[in-house]
Amino acid sequence: MPRYAQLVMGPAGSGKSTYCATMVQHCEVLNRSVQVVNLDPAAEHFDYDVMADIRELIEVDDVMEDDSLRFGPNGGLVFCMEYFANNFDWLEECLGHVEDDYILFDCPGQIELYTHLPVMKQFVEQLQQWEFRVCGVFLVDSQFMVESFKFISGAMAALSAMISLEIPQACCYFKSYAIPSRYLDPDMYSAMEDSTDLLKTKQFKKLTKAICGLIDDYSMVRFLPFDRSDEESINIVLQHIDFAIQYGEDLEFKEPKAYHSTLMDPDTKLIGNMALLPIKTQFKGPAPRETKDMDIIDEAICYFKANNEADRTLIYITLYISECLKKLQKCNSKGQGEKEMYTLGITNFPIPGEPGFPLNALYTRPTNKQEEGMGRSPEGMRTWINGLMDQQDDFKPDVSRC
Repeated sequence: MPRYAQLVMGPAGSGKSTYCATMVQHCEVLNRSVQVVNLDPAAEHFDYDVMADIRELIEVDDVMEDDSLRFGPNGGLVFCMEYFANNFDWLEECLGHVEDDYILFDCPGQIELYTHLPVMKQFVEQLQQWEFRVCGVFLVDSQFMVESFKFISGAMAALSAMISLEIPQACCYFKSYAIPSRYLDPDMYSAMEDSTDLLKTKQFKKLTKAICGLIDDYSMVRFLPFDRSDEESINIVLQHIDFAIQYGEDLEFKEPKAYHSTLMDPDTKLIGNMALLPIKTQFKGPAPRETKDMDIIDEAICYFKANNEADRTLIYITLYISECLKKLQKCNSKGQGEKEMYTLGITNFPIPGEPGFPLNALYTRPTNKQEEGMGRSPEGMRTWINGLMDQQDDFKPDVSRC
């Protein structure tokens, strides 16, 4: 069974640890098991339980205090990550192997780890050897999404990480507030033109244009909003990532439970092997008048699947809904749609047993001419079905929402 991993990256302070905590809480609601591994040797606090913590292997403070090394904060962090790359067996022991592992790796914020240093690339390759399907999540703070030059910088950093690591990547902006829509699916040249007043020299303008052209030529950077207070926003990001790593494709398929109409009772009359169910109508016909909140037409709009006689009536109405939708797709206005629905309602239609009916194998032909209702008599299948179609005034608004 494959295993799954998110590599959570981004500049310092972009919200990587908060993203991990939010995603863990969201997956708990979905009854999905997600673990987090901290890979930041300089981390001080995070709001989630960790499966493994790199600080148990090495810490930045210990490296900086070592008199033989004399590293500063950035040099110390790079040393820690290189030490980690030489001790992947420690992480393998911490991870173990459980089926359907889904792990978030909370990574450090130094950009050089994802551009020209080989550490994170080596880590990705090691995860792939351990049968992980890996997706990168590159986070930027929403302050990068309000000024053109900051946005170009953030987009370039995201693209650099994507190219260096050679894995699928979801780019998200965090701590979102009102963000101009042009930054979500960006036109890089337009972003440059927004700040032409800030281009002080021709050389700077030429360089900016070249960078924008590079990002635009790759056309790989698109940003998704990640709002921790909005479950829909969180779910959209998770769906993009799951699709990229094909999460769930190997899970055991569960047969959906069949739905049966709730309107069938022992006293219901039959026409052929279809139930003559009550409908909410003002037209005279063989069907009893429905007094409940839901009739078979309402039920057909909401549910699909059939096995008993009432369910065959449900299928017939479902076919009619499909025909309505085909007609409505070609309409440019509400008035045109209403005309199409009226025309469809008065058109002669095939009933079970006739050559034009598409599901004759599932239905029984009416036993006699009176039951069939060839002369549009008050009795019979054709008259009753016509009564279903006559409910267009109530039916059309519901179909248009399908």
